[in-house]
Amino acid sequence: MNKKNPTPLVSIIIPVFNGSDYLSEAIDSALAQTYQNLEVVVVNDGSNDQGETEKIALGYGDKISYYKKENGGVATALNFGISKMKGDYFSWLSHDDLYFPDKIESQILEISRYDHKTILYSDYRVFTENPSDSLLERLKAIRHEDFRYWITVENRLHGCTLLIPKIAFEECGVFNPTLRTTQDYALWFHLAKKYKFIYVPQVTVFARSHANQGSLSIPSIVKQECDDLIKSFINELDPYEIMRATKKDLKSSYLEIAHACQIRGFENAAIRANELAGAKQPLYIVRSLHKMKAAIPQKAKFFLKNIANFLSYKKQSVQAENKNSLRKDTNIHPIDTNLQDKFTQIYRENTFGGKESRSGEGSNLIQSAIIRQEIPKIVKAYNISTFLDAPCGDWHWMRTVDLGVQKYTGVDIVPELIEKNNKEFGSSIVSFRNVNLVTDKLPQADLIFSRDCLVHLSFSDAHKIIANFKRSGAKYLLTTTFTDRDKNSDLIDEQGNELFWRPLNMQLPPFNFPPPLEVINEGCTEGDNLFTDKSLGLWLLEDIKYFGTHSLES
Repeated sequence: MNKKNPTPLVSIIIPVFNGSDYLSEAIDSALAQTYQNLEVVVVNDGSNDQGETEKIALGYGDKISYYKKENGGVATALNFGISKMKGDYFSWLSHDDLYFPDKIESQILEISRYDHKTILYSDYRVFTENPSDSLLERLKAIRHEDFRYWITVENRLHGCTLLIPKIAFEECGVFNPTLRTTQDYALWFHLAKKYKFIYVPQVTVFARSHANQGSLSIPSIVKQECDDLIKSFINELDPYEIMRATKKDLKSSYLEIAHACQIRGFENAAIRANELAGAKQPLYIVRSLHKMKAAIPQKAKFFLKNIANFLSYKKQSVQAENKNSLRKDTNIHPIDTNLQDKFTQIYRENTFGGKESRSGEGSNLIQSAIIRQEIPKIVKAYNISTFLDAPCGDWHWMRTVDLGVQKYTGVDIVPELIEKNNKEFGSSIVSFRNVNLVTDKLPQADLIFSRDCLVHLSFSDAHKIIANFKRSGAKYLLTTTFTDRDKNSDLIDEQGNELFWRPLNMQLPPFNFPPPLEVINEGCTEGDNLFTDKSLGLWLLEDIKYFGTHSLES
């Protein structure tokens, strides 16, 4: 920043296509900035909504600069805005997101502390309908020299939190117009060669999550484009750059990259990282799409087996390390077979790769949208006054639900998670307890809610948990079931590999549940819509009598 000009002009660029639903809110948040020396540039990327988007933009008169161009995608709209901006700094605002009032002022003050080759980014909050019900997305403090590695293994950075000097585009170029959904990460990776990305631990953006977003409306394109981009990052990262970030040897580092790619479903990137690691065992190759509707789709097998491979590698590494006592400062640790250790590790390391929740992508606000509406209806219809959530996870989406019960108890096997939940969310109505569903006595409740639980457990553990549910005295069980599956498999695939997950149809052996009282289809879009039959089924626990040939009656 020019020290002689403490209040440089900032250009807020808002690209929009058919955005009449949210555009006015975005513009209002830009105009409401406490920083005064700014311009708001709205670029209409060829909207075809009978002039609705244009009408909203024109309604602001000379408060904004408005441009209209032929449709070409977000990258072209951003580049057009950059070509028209008069400011010294660029700040992107999506038409469906909102700025905090002091976003620009606080960042201009912060960036004055650094040289001109600095880009800022920060935390944000995610919401669906009301920003007051938003959820915090707190980023990690990453050393700027490790930034390129970080955006290779995680995709949590939100582009609208950035503040970028205009000279960065003049020196390094602009957004790649051939990329439909990854133009931002591609540019950040490129800019990071010459510019420091500095994290500011402050919330600057409300990020709206809704079903019409490109990342959700064209999931297959997004997944393929991300896969290709991350693969290119892996090829470009310098080995020293990788080892500096991981503080591990090169093979271990590449295997960690492969793991990060696998849990996000980026198969080609994972294969490339595995090749660079020189691993002896090849990764699964994804089978043709027509086979993906099997009881456990091949794409899911790829994901599940390679998490197991990665964890097995970590265990072997630690065993060898402990034997030789070569490095006492390592953060690799052995994996115990008991459930508490298993799920504590999953929580700590975010093994499921959730961007919003450590319980995985199935616990984000989009994937839980339908059940957040439907569960309270079940509670009301069946006169539920006490509700047991088993397991409760990190309470990411459930905190937004008004159940209308007298007592909610969340239980989970991870002690530190329970401690955190009680500290943040505990009340006279809401409480959390550290419970092993297999062995511990359960709190009394009218209804036990058990979503995405049994799918992670062996038949043996599932048997014990269902028996424990029945012993608890609860009347109802609301649990996950995949209604279109014609076969249930244990946590072992046909090659004898232990998996982390598989879909289960609770009406099939060995569970043999009767027809449910209610079924809520979750509208699941995970895995390129491979699990559209994912549902919640409601049963009377007294009607669940057998597990295989074993009676569940006391």
